[in-house]
Amino acid sequence: MSEIPKYIGRSIDVLAFRGGQRAGDVLLEQSLADQFSTGEICTGLQKLAQRFILALLTERGSVKYAPTYGTDFMIALRQGRVHNEADMLATFALSEQDAAALLVDEESSTDPDDERYRTAELAAVTVVPGFANLTIELRSQAADGTAEFILPIPIVV
Repeated sequence: MSEIPKYIGRSIDVLAFRGGQRAGDVLLEQSLADQFSTGEICTGLQKLAQRFILALLTERGSVKYAPTYGTDFMIALRQGRVHNEADMLATFALSEQDAAALLVDEESSTDPDDERYRTAELAAVTVVPGFANLTIELRSQAADGTAEFILPIPIVV
């Protein structure tokens, strides 16, 4: 059966984090294309997750024509302000608020509920010298719109 009907009437995005599944552990490949594929698209909760990750990890002021886009999350990590799990929880909480404002500002009431942001929180976090592993629970406005994903990040400790 064709996958095309799932995308009719919906906006799509380029799939930047390939290999995601609704459930289970999977290693994602961050690439737009590879030797086997010229690229893929996504919609729904996966599209929302990508939007959240991009907003969270983009340093505020780094996008030339959108100087207010992004958060201070990576700035804090790069400056060595995160030393342990408690620091990461606080840094994430502040940055999540900024990312949430960006995402909600981009959204329209006509967007599908599974692509509209509700909340994100750290379900688990590990901080070791040079590395952080975040498990993020993302919720959309859809009734069944919850996803959990792991975000590994190199940091200065």
